[in-house]
Amino acid sequence: MDCIVTTEPSTTESITSPEYSRLRWFPLSWFLFVVGCLAVIQSSEFDQDVKTFSIPIGIGVLLLGVSGWIICCRRSSLRKRLLWAGLPWLCVLVFRSSVEFVNNGDVGVVNWRWRWSAKHDEKLKVPVGEEHSAVQWETTSHDYPGFLGGGYWAEVPQVQLSTDWKAHPPLEKWRCPVGAGWSGFAIVGDYAITQEQRGEQELVVCYRVATQDPEGEIVWSHADPVRFDPGGPGALGYVGPRATPTIHDGRVLTMGATGIVNCLDASSGESIWSHDTLAEHGIENIMWGKASSPVILETEGESTLVLVSVGAPGASLVAYDLETGKQVWSAGDRRSSYASPVVCELLGQRQILSVNEDYVTAHSADDGKVLWESPWLGNSDSDATASQPVPLPGDRVFLSKGYGVGASLLQLVQDEAGNIQAEPLWSPPILKVMKTKMGNVVVRDGYIYGLDGGILECIDIEQGEIQWKKRRLPAIGHGQIMAIGDSLVILSEAGELILVEINSEEYRELASMRVFPEDQITWNNPAFSQPYLLLRNAQQAVCLEMPILGGTSLPEVASK
Repeated sequence: MDCIVTTEPSTTESITSPEYSRLRWFPLSWFLFVVGCLAVIQSSEFDQDVKTFSIPIGIGVLLLGVSGWIICCRRSSLRKRLLWAGLPWLCVLVFRSSVEFVNNGDVGVVNWRWRWSAKHDEKLKVPVGEEHSAVQWETTSHDYPGFLGGGYWAEVPQVQLSTDWKAHPPLEKWRCPVGAGWSGFAIVGDYAITQEQRGEQELVVCYRVATQDPEGEIVWSHADPVRFDPGGPGALGYVGPRATPTIHDGRVLTMGATGIVNCLDASSGESIWSHDTLAEHGIENIMWGKASSPVILETEGESTLVLVSVGAPGASLVAYDLETGKQVWSAGDRRSSYASPVVCELLGQRQILSVNEDYVTAHSADDGKVLWESPWLGNSDSDATASQPVPLPGDRVFLSKGYGVGASLLQLVQDEAGNIQAEPLWSPPILKVMKTKMGNVVVRDGYIYGLDGGILECIDIEQGEIQWKKRRLPAIGHGQIMAIGDSLVILSEAGELILVEINSEEYRELASMRVFPEDQITWNNPAFSQPYLLLRNAQQAVCLEMPILGGTSLPEVASK
């Protein structure tokens, strides 16, 4: 009897195709190719934004290649191929939903945490309800009373720092844990005020600068029961308030991340008046939270105004009476960005400059009327604008921003009818310089110093031409800079303090020291009141006594 033998195709034969045999090594080759490209980008002279965005794009390209290989080169049913092709994407989604990374500057991933674990600020004690005796509020000639010290850029010109930090290093006076957020310090007399998030409370906290306690000393705090957290996998910005307080005439003015504007008694932290600007104007918050600091406007009359970027139709910029909190005027229709208003004089009149979502707008200091506007690319929910407008001599305004945009120099021209036009003397895309993302610039002797995509750069004002550009290791990243005397004091994104000579001809680093651990992102602006430099990030605050040429003794405190 003849036997009929049938054979079943092997498992490999049933699920593969000739294309599979030819491309069986494609996944490994593709992986090596993509990783190699990322390595080249990370080690190149590209700015920080390019490096940051290349990582998720590279991962996406890698997954697309592998998924395409599975779909095209497997011979199983379409349903099975789609399931196998979607599996890597599902794994990445689950992983990103579970793990949060810290990527600091361009030093790579330096830390991680489970997303469901308690955050640093949720573990801190909330100093609310404690009994504090009222402090005597005094002013000095070296106060630093608000964002950027209240100037167009952060500068303390009357002090010269010692540059030999080996012989005369900065001395740490105190260090303490702080709540989350990106607010800087405002300093008047012996007191420094910042904003923090601790658990479900958004706080305004007053610290004693010259305390003898090495762990810091809280004098008073004020709390609002709100918490800003963009949340979700891939959501940048993180938890907490962003804006730096403003101190004026014994009062503290703040804007929280959810748009709450407070006027507090500087001696006790007690509330004088408050406005929930988003609720009052019926608008939604911007993606990364309100970050604009309140600004003081002295008027010719008896009243003093508080300027706030609200970003509502008919109330882009709002002025409140400092004493009563009553709204005096509102004007403009532009949505807010992340910059703060600037009071200046241009074309012989006082103006208020406000960088909004996609325009820079100038208001009259008399009544808020819009005087002129100029397009300035930006979307507050994507390519955000955070850098300040800088008024310059000759009725000019300097603008800068990150996300690959760059900088521009505007010339204001007024016709016989009084109409004002802003004409670019130079601007992107012809020149892509000074791509400041979350920082601001320093202007000195016709030159501008700032972080271009995380790389320190010097350009001349007249042409916008690069004088020098310096990438250093460890990287500066999206840090902050200020000028003290003839030195740039730079706080890097990775928590390093760097001293650089203000020199338009070459980059000359003078000294450096580590202040915060590398795994703590540092975006907060420094503040300086001779001889103390106050630094913080979203986890720690530190007070350094800086070595000053001629001595470090404080000038005599003058009672207000």
